[in-house]
Amino acid sequence: MRRRLSTYYLAVNRNKRSFALDLSHEKGRDIARSLAKNWADVVVENFKPGTMKRMGLDYDDLKDDNPGLVYCSISGYGPTGPWSELPGYDVVIAGTHGLMSITGSPDAPAKVGVAMTDIVTGTLAQGAILAALYDRQVHPEKAGQRVDLSLMESQLACLSTAASGALNAVAGTPPPGRRGTAHENIAPYQAFKCKDGEYFVIGTGNDKQFLKLCETLGKPELATDKRFLTNACRVAARDELVALLEDAFAAKNRDEWWELFRGHGFPCGPVRNVKEAFECDQAKYRKMALEIDHSVAGHVIVPAHPAKYSRSPIADGSFAPLLPPPMLGEHTEETLINLLGMTSDEVDKLEDEGIVSCWRDSSIVKRAQSAA
Repeated sequence: MRRRLSTYYLAVNRNKRSFALDLSHEKGRDIARSLAKNWADVVVENFKPGTMKRMGLDYDDLKDDNPGLVYCSISGYGPTGPWSELPGYDVVIAGTHGLMSITGSPDAPAKVGVAMTDIVTGTLAQGAILAALYDRQVHPEKAGQRVDLSLMESQLACLSTAASGALNAVAGTPPPGRRGTAHENIAPYQAFKCKDGEYFVIGTGNDKQFLKLCETLGKPELATDKRFLTNACRVAARDELVALLEDAFAAKNRDEWWELFRGHGFPCGPVRNVKEAFECDQAKYRKMALEIDHSVAGHVIVPAHPAKYSRSPIADGSFAPLLPPPMLGEHTEETLINLLGMTSDEVDKLEDEGIVSCWRDSSIVKRAQSAA
């Protein structure tokens, strides 16, 4: 019988190894130091600021034994400043630092459907770590360094054009607000409800694309209407234009519009649910869903990495091995034996003391016991 595992866990842990170590024990901290000293190019931690320092595992505690170490800390608000000690979650940062103010309907803020601030921070951390490793390679005399990121700073950086507009606005100009699926400075650039209750999204970024939209809708007169001649005009008369387009899109079902609009020279498409998105022909062609056989969960499907390389193999199961998401402590024993030279008896003793945790496939254990 297959056990159920969290799909959240499956989504973010493929191609990793799991080493379970209790850092509240001095022996556990000694093992962490030994791994950092002898084997680590990079250490990543996301405890509250000061936690690793109290355990003797901060960058300053490790760098003398491993001068080339790149040490990345991720926190809610950063390791310094008046908010540094506050806990931070994705949804809270989205609220306190701008994202919710421009996400949702005019009547109420909304949470983005996934933990985008968390994901963006992790992605930025990856780039920052790689930059530090490259710097170490180019300037070996400078060795490694500390890298720190926070959810708050990642969130602020990703406000992008909204941030630029707010920070450089003329005095008295209101900050960017919530417009649902619409764009602050481009019109029409949003989703419209169709006859079947589903939605279709369009993005007309210039006058030529707006003309194509009007012709495909069977409303060519809109393109020559003085109210809508330019994007500036369309933004100024947004409410009137949107009302006319809402009536037009209500005439057909979502997929009928897709068949009609496809290939007409401007960005558009059906608003799909998550399952439909992965099942569309383009996502399938680009192999964005990976199938993995998991020893506990059975057959599982996870999102693929979006980057494709012309020369370097990627772990998608076809050019390089793809590791399924590990069970907690699945690689503890092999790490201690292969990297730190411990014996199986020493590992068992550490596990008995509660310092490490090892996961072993029960079916393998049973077969071994039967053979004995």
